[in-house]
Amino acid sequence: MTAAAHLPNQRKWRGPKWGLAIPSFVWYILFFVAPIAVIVVYSFGAKDSTKLVPVNLGHLNFENYRQVFTADFFEVFRATLEIAVVATLLCLLIGFPVSYFIAFKVSEKWRAILLGLVVIPSFTSFLIRTIAWRIPLSANGEFSKWLMNIGLTSAPLDVLGTRTAVFLAIVYNYVGFMVLPMFVALDRIDPSLREASKDLGATRWSTFTSVTVPLSGPGVMAGVLLTFIPMCGDYVTATVLGGAKGFMVGALIDSQFRGSQDWPQGSAMAVLMIVMVLLSLVLFAAVLWLVRKLIVFGRPLVDGWRSRPRRPARASRFPDLVKPTLAVWSALVLIFLLIPIGLVIRHSFNGGPSFSVWSGRYSTVWWGGAPGRTQSGTPMVGLFDFGKTGPMLLRFVAIIGAGWLLPRVVKLVRGDVNRHLQRWSTLVAFALSVIVNGFLTKWYLDIFQQAGPGEGLRGSFIAAFGATIISVTIGGLCGVALARHPGTWSKVMMALLFLILVTPEIMDAIALAGWMQRLGGPFTHDFLGIPFGMLRLFVGQSLYASAVVTLIVRARLAGLDESLEEAAGDLGAPPRRAFRQITLPLISSALIAGGLLSFTLCLDNTIISSLISGASSTFPVSLISATKSEIKPFWGVGATVLFVMTMALLAFVANVLRKSGESSSQIAATLGGG
Repeated sequence: MTAAAHLPNQRKWRGPKWGLAIPSFVWYILFFVAPIAVIVVYSFGAKDSTKLVPVNLGHLNFENYRQVFTADFFEVFRATLEIAVVATLLCLLIGFPVSYFIAFKVSEKWRAILLGLVVIPSFTSFLIRTIAWRIPLSANGEFSKWLMNIGLTSAPLDVLGTRTAVFLAIVYNYVGFMVLPMFVALDRIDPSLREASKDLGATRWSTFTSVTVPLSGPGVMAGVLLTFIPMCGDYVTATVLGGAKGFMVGALIDSQFRGSQDWPQGSAMAVLMIVMVLLSLVLFAAVLWLVRKLIVFGRPLVDGWRSRPRRPARASRFPDLVKPTLAVWSALVLIFLLIPIGLVIRHSFNGGPSFSVWSGRYSTVWWGGAPGRTQSGTPMVGLFDFGKTGPMLLRFVAIIGAGWLLPRVVKLVRGDVNRHLQRWSTLVAFALSVIVNGFLTKWYLDIFQQAGPGEGLRGSFIAAFGATIISVTIGGLCGVALARHPGTWSKVMMALLFLILVTPEIMDAIALAGWMQRLGGPFTHDFLGIPFGMLRLFVGQSLYASAVVTLIVRARLAGLDESLEEAAGDLGAPPRRAFRQITLPLISSALIAGGLLSFTLCLDNTIISSLISGASSTFPVSLISATKSEIKPFWGVGATVLFVMTMALLAFVANVLRKSGESSSQIAATLGGG
């Protein structure tokens, strides 16, 4: 047998090696592990205001920890833990009936609609949703006046700047992230298990407690992780709504780094916050384990009680009210989620000078066009310059429309169309329209009339675009390696991804701020025309987003047979060609969905952006600075623009996943991070 006869076996495709994950390992070690380690070291140093990084590591000691262990800190610590625990429990109590209703009580069509209504507020800008609560909670707002008019209160509301406002907003901001994973867990329960329970004589309540609730445990655990951990590090809600009465650990850490410039003590606080989160998770896991043991221990007693002789059950004279009750509750929760967004959109058309206080008349003057005046004569200048925005919109429509029409024209002429052209044409057209309008024309920089929100919007789009490219590249490669070549290394990578997902953003932000300052180079000076602040945003925003893309791609490939890739190897295709022609098309929908989802997440990023952006600005960074004074309605205009963009991206993600054959449950799992 000749050597050529052995060639196909020598080139047999066995999947990409774990080397595809090397870029992810390098990226996470350089910008996650190392910064966290440096913060831990900083916590043992001393403050030195004479240095660029104000830390003296000459004599490491425990003084910062001794200073942190004070009554004032522990009061803030206790308040933060109380808010996070109570708010997580409230999210669980509010969200579980909604998840149950969507999973078991509605059709596939209505399931998709209801999940969409849950997703809309969850993926809208966190900061915008928080600021929106200033409208109903304002002492001189419409809600306060309405309560006084109907006689429920005798004085204006005094809620802003209190812990009540923090509780209300933080539950609102995170309840959607509790609903999604619980729905996925409930939807994946085998219907035969519930039917078998009923066939054996179990009541609805018994089936619910003995089958549904235990099997929903993974979803509950995921929901707790997605809510409790970010709550512990949240400082935006406390800063915007809480004031001094709603102070949380995240806000205290932020004040140490940016206000007092006391990096060592701030680092010690951050380390203790991480310890707090980990201990809380361990305690939660222990309680969950204990509950499961009690269930197993008590099951014989329950079974014996169930097997006792009982009278035949009589038919109830009352109709089944479970479904209507759950429907009413779900409707109320959805209204609760959507009202703040509706208020933001409405107040972007406010005819007065304030975003929080409604003037009583609608106006488009804050959107753009000719300058106008309020009823009191205050001059107003809108956000957009429509004279320059119009051509941009025409180019967007023309280019994206051409991309959408191209595969349809080809199919009409030839009777068939290449699947790659059909899948990628619209996306490529969108990218081309962004390039044409954003980089090849100078007027793009002048379409906004308001410097603050205008520069912020431009910065948000550019930062999200750069971070998405990084996320899709390293996340896609790592996801393929995890799915196709698991091993000991994959356990290390999954542990690393888990740490990235559970670490509070405030910890990532302060760690990156100090690390990048110490690295210097392109992180402290402009590089190749790229502002150093923008490069920082690319890196910082890509950490969480790349982890999400990795999990999405891994989940996509894990459910697909390797036979096509193996067949390509058997036919003599080299690994690169097999990867390009087989693997890449298989994960294309996951890459598109992960990329658009990461773009959405990066567009909204507030905590990391505000701490590491340097001289660059994004919309959330500019807006959080604007909250220190009276917010003008053009900020609502910018928020509405971001909202529309986010909804368009999420709709595109859902459409891509739906065309790839995924159900509502699978789409929800993707939006929840894979």
